[in-house]
Amino acid sequence: MNASTLPEALLFDMDGTLSDTEVFWQRAEERLVREYGTLPLVKRDEQLLGVAMNDSATFLQRHHGVQLEVAAIQQLIIEYVMEQIEAGFEWRPGALELLAEARQYGIPRALVTASPRIAAEAIVSMLPSGTFDLIIADEDAARSKPAPDPYVTAAGALGVDSARCVAFEDSPTGVSSALSAGCFVVAIPADAEIRDDERLVVLPSLSGVTLHDISRLNGSHQEK
Repeated sequence: MNASTLPEALLFDMDGTLSDTEVFWQRAEERLVREYGTLPLVKRDEQLLGVAMNDSATFLQRHHGVQLEVAAIQQLIIEYVMEQIEAGFEWRPGALELLAEARQYGIPRALVTASPRIAAEAIVSMLPSGTFDLIIADEDAARSKPAPDPYVTAAGALGVDSARCVAFEDSPTGVSSALSAGCFVVAIPADAEIRDDERLVVLPSLSGVTLHDISRLNGSHQEK
């Protein structure tokens, strides 16, 4: 493997990319709207994918008639999601294997999520120790996704250049954040279409994807 094309760090989104927990937030929002709203949340709007909790709470107020304060909405959604996390979830195909390989090569790894730290720490606690070097959660950046701040903050905390990092995302919001930070992005979309970009590659899954593959894709990007 060409060391010059190795990423300086791998930056992983959580819900929908590392774990299949994106649906937990949808279920929590649907439950909250049933209990406190006026307009049912029949299908999750793409604007709720990968966004900060403050933004999703405001959206539920404005578009689904939830008559609660933003802080109360956030707290209830977290409670509903934590119940589901504790009941069990699955890892997304190939994600853990790629992270383990990166660790063997000494490549730093950060979890970069718009979810609150309590949820991120609960999920990371179920991983092998040392899978991630750090967590950047919703509370840890000045602005959340789609702003570049979470990825810039993660790269800075790892002591690397975000333009030399590879980010893994599943939502348009997360992809925009990582691209704005200068990262090369590997997108594994689930519920939303990802627009093409010269610094982006879209894969159906990370199953069977190795660090060699990522290095090759990253190298091709650097040569453009």
